[in-house]
Amino acid sequence: MSFEQTSENNPYNITKRQHYHMQAIIKKFAVSDQIKITSKSDKKTRFTNPSDQCFMGRRTWSEECETHLSHPIEKKFLAQVRRIENSQSICDHKAISEYHLLWCLRYHFSKNEVEDFDLYKDFPCGSLDQETEELLESWGKVPVRAGGKIAGRFKATLDITELLSRNEHAYKGFKWQVVNSSGANFISADCYGEKLIMAVTPKIFLIGGEDIKEKVRLATDDEAKELNETTIECSREFYFGST
Repeated sequence: MSFEQTSENNPYNITKRQHYHMQAIIKKFAVSDQIKITSKSDKKTRFTNPSDQCFMGRRTWSEECETHLSHPIEKKFLAQVRRIENSQSICDHKAISEYHLLWCLRYHFSKNEVEDFDLYKDFPCGSLDQETEELLESWGKVPVRAGGKIAGRFKATLDITELLSRNEHAYKGFKWQVVNSSGANFISADCYGEKLIMAVTPKIFLIGGEDIKEKVRLATDDEAKELNETTIECSREFYFGST
């Protein structure tokens, strides 16, 4: 069994619902706390708030991944977004690339929960009670269960950590161009996958590449429409925006 609910009172404040994309970015697309979600398959739309479960996984990775791995990457990425919003230049392109990769990996694992994993074969040990396991998890430790198994979320954390390191080279030499729109709004995909683009606000779109000639440029409404069409193509299940 991969998904496990926390103990009833959750004494160690384990994150129950994990965002694969930052809520701080999702909120930038909200108007009066409402976001328009459009299904890619049937084009049906609905309005919801930035805390909607469609942006989350079900305790797919461990607390270590949530706090010690993801939060530092998110913090550095958000610092660059704030610079862009303040009309300052990007000073850390790697921070954007790391978040782009993290988003892609977390999306994958939120949709493909990892089963419990045999860390050791026939290891002679018993299992701890749930609260003790959660205490260890809050410390960034991995509790081993009877026979040498670990819960799937810990294996997912190991996989995410490895994949972040293994795929870092794919972004080497890439920089990110800021595309601003003074007219039409940008929309965002639920996940862009390997495509080096992302909308970070309704007015700011980022494009990654090795040969970026303009650090910042202004998009026409037609160009914004084209980028939105690319966003729709990249999206997996849905895309979202302020309108």
